[in-house]
Amino acid sequence: MQNSNMGAAPVIVLDFDGVIIKSHMAKRRAMLAMFAEYPERSAEIDAYILSHGGVARREKLAAILELVIGTAATPALLAQYLSRYAVSLEASLAGAPLVDGVKEFVSQCSCPVYISSTAPEAEIHEQLQRSGLLHRFIAVYGARTPKAKALEEISARHRGRDIVFFGDSLSDLVAAQDAKVAFVAVTNERDNFKDIEVVKLGGFDSRAQVECSTRTALSRFAMASHTASLPMHAL
Repeated sequence: MQNSNMGAAPVIVLDFDGVIIKSHMAKRRAMLAMFAEYPERSAEIDAYILSHGGVARREKLAAILELVIGTAATPALLAQYLSRYAVSLEASLAGAPLVDGVKEFVSQCSCPVYISSTAPEAEIHEQLQRSGLLHRFIAVYGARTPKAKALEEISARHRGRDIVFFGDSLSDLVAAQDAKVAFVAVTNERDNFKDIEVVKLGGFDSRAQVECSTRTALSRFAMASHTASLPMHAL
């Protein structure tokens, strides 16, 4: 995967949940379990969880408490829910498989590779350590760093290099757009990009497909950037 402008491979940034690890179902079940005492709200809570992929768990839990349950998300109450969620999730994540082909892709990739996720950094480090992939990443950006900011910092660190962000949620797409980097939508666990014009990738098991998706995303990004920079009379 070569950068046509600089003669260098692009910088790869991966989201974690749904891109590296198949964890969405485990996290969905764990979060639903937090509200088991509200069975009449189960469908509404589930719909909120599914439609807000990529949102940090603190924000998601607070929104469910206030918008769906109708309870003030006080710091004390939110801390209780976050603690219970972490305990519930720990065992489930331990058995969560990696996304198809991602271990081989990361292990063999000659590009600089980063992670940008809304999951806590400690949780990401633990999962990567378990899978033997932690040493393959230059840095891991977790919940403390908004994705757009992480992408901007990575771009600044590799000034002049192409950046490609692989994400699986609409918020990932927005982060890529805000940071002005190319984007590939990973649809391994769920396609959150129906009716959206975006480069899609089902998994990392075909290196040729990954490289094709990367090139296409970079080409579309370059074309969009060029069009945006044209004066109005040239359009």
